[in-house]
Amino acid sequence: MKVKVRGIYSTAITKLLLDEKIEVTQAADAIKKALKIEDESKPDVIIEDTETKEGVYVYGTGSEKVIELLKERLKMSIFYKEEIGKIYCGIIKNTDQKAKSIVISLPDDEEGVLDLKSFWGYVKPGAKILVQSKGTYDGKIMLSTQLRIFGDNIIIIKNGFTKMSKGIHSNEGKTKLYDIAKGLNLKEWGILWVQGAEDKEEEVLKHELEELQKKEAEINEKFNNCNEPSIIYDGMNKYFILFDENDKNELDKIRKTVMPTIMNHHKLKSAGYTILTDFAENLLDKYSDEEIDEKINEVLLRYGPVKDKLYRLAFTRLNGTSFKIDGIVSELEVKDSEVQKLTISSRSEWGDRTYTIEKDLEYVDILRNGEKERMLIVKPEIFPKFAKLITFDVTAKKEENEVKVLNEDRLERLSKKGEISNELKDKMSQVINEMKKL
Repeated sequence: MKVKVRGIYSTAITKLLLDEKIEVTQAADAIKKALKIEDESKPDVIIEDTETKEGVYVYGTGSEKVIELLKERLKMSIFYKEEIGKIYCGIIKNTDQKAKSIVISLPDDEEGVLDLKSFWGYVKPGAKILVQSKGTYDGKIMLSTQLRIFGDNIIIIKNGFTKMSKGIHSNEGKTKLYDIAKGLNLKEWGILWVQGAEDKEEEVLKHELEELQKKEAEINEKFNNCNEPSIIYDGMNKYFILFDENDKNELDKIRKTVMPTIMNHHKLKSAGYTILTDFAENLLDKYSDEEIDEKINEVLLRYGPVKDKLYRLAFTRLNGTSFKIDGIVSELEVKDSEVQKLTISSRSEWGDRTYTIEKDLEYVDILRNGEKERMLIVKPEIFPKFAKLITFDVTAKKEENEVKVLNEDRLERLSKKGEISNELKDKMSQVINEMKKL
């Protein structure tokens, strides 16, 4: 198995994998030189930064082995598995008119949601339907009727059109693949060409397409014979690993065995302070880690947060997606050049809200139209213009003198799937108990 690692965590993860005898290929030049990597062959597994830089996502053949190795070292991180492309025989349960969606019963007592816009015909509760997972949102499986079937070089898309993955850059390669597609009997299917397909022989690609079309016939046969919720095609798994502050520090230690690395290297880089980090690491032969860390904190504090000025809370969900809350700083507590507590006031069409975060607390206090709430998060990382937070989508609300916790069973579900460790589950369960003391 060969792994390609790119992004701000690549040096640390590459070193960790090499120590576990996992081959790394197509490394960045600086890592090639530092770790003496020469392999340029095609990877089986790819590791890249998430959009918000709060962690990495992992996909490809053999991902599970990589995930298990990382779990052994990074105990307090979240290893969220997104089952992308799984095809189900689902059973229509009901229609949610408010959300404009169809609720569909899936195996293992799970439910999925299908947008009404993508459904043609009469919604009949109890009827079976062929659907595919396209990810999750707010803890729910999002479904589509536009099926995708995955091969090594080809992904075929029902009622789709021919296109290239972002990794195919050569005009010669693109022309070759478009010409091949024109000569294939695609019927109602489109092709997404995967990176590397441009280097394959035409006969190899045609054979792969034939195998995928056979797979489609098998899927249809299984659907015709099913009478209850079932999985009829596995698709592919994509893992989102989100790092807490402790595990970012652990990655700092690993990187330090390869290259000069300051304290909070990955924390700063994930917030976009690349130039500051690189400059500081050139001073490690003149100053101690502690001196550099103190100076960096002092410099950052000069730029914010500032009372009565605009500030942003940037939230990352477990599946790597994000949302942002902008507001004006109304309260600010600073000690030893670090922000200890911060409150922002936000006004929008949904009403007035205040959000309070504390450096060492793993929940956000929210005051929404006079009602108190608490949202479960990983400890916030506070910077001059924004704070970064990872949310579990678990919220405590006070309603009629009673505190209710939405999604309270999520930690248990994550633990059962092996997506969080027992240590993290126990820790966050204690936080939920604190959240209930509204």
